[in-house]
Amino acid sequence: MKVSRMLAAGELIPLRRGLYLRDHTVNPLALAPAIYGPSYVSFESALAWHGLIPERVEEVVCATLKRPAEFETPVGRYRYLHVPVRVFSIGVERVDDPLLPWLLASPTKALCDSIALDASIRSQKDVRAWLEAMRIEEAPPLDPEQLAACAACYGRPAVRHLVRHFLKNLTTP
Repeated sequence: MKVSRMLAAGELIPLRRGLYLRDHTVNPLALAPAIYGPSYVSFESALAWHGLIPERVEEVVCATLKRPAEFETPVGRYRYLHVPVRVFSIGVERVDDPLLPWLLASPTKALCDSIALDASIRSQKDVRAWLEAMRIEEAPPLDPEQLAACAACYGRPAVRHLVRHFLKNLTTP
């Protein structure tokens, strides 16, 4: 009854069944793991957070071990995409938000996650076109160890093409 009264009074914001928000100042990215976990913020959301893409991202896109899911909440829209368990923990960083700590993919991991799920990537030329479409013009500072680990664990040609593209561009002037 108390929850119902608080909802009616606007003191609580419903996020999903059994999960409510009291503090309106919480970063929407920090709520992602609580809404559907285990998960971490990745894909376009992490690329935007790291400043690699110029566009503002309208929904929080996360990686999860569970089935893909979407949630529409009063604080925003959340989309969760499945990644294999063997790549889940590679390149994930903890963001120490004062209100609620949360997990975020590194720039390297966010690129690998994004490109791994794109079935149209079949060559390094496709990687260049994808980077241009995402408006990633400069080569971001990527971690070679994370790149190699993602390529090995994802086992997808798209990620191997991404690795080759960045290795080629790092070695040529």
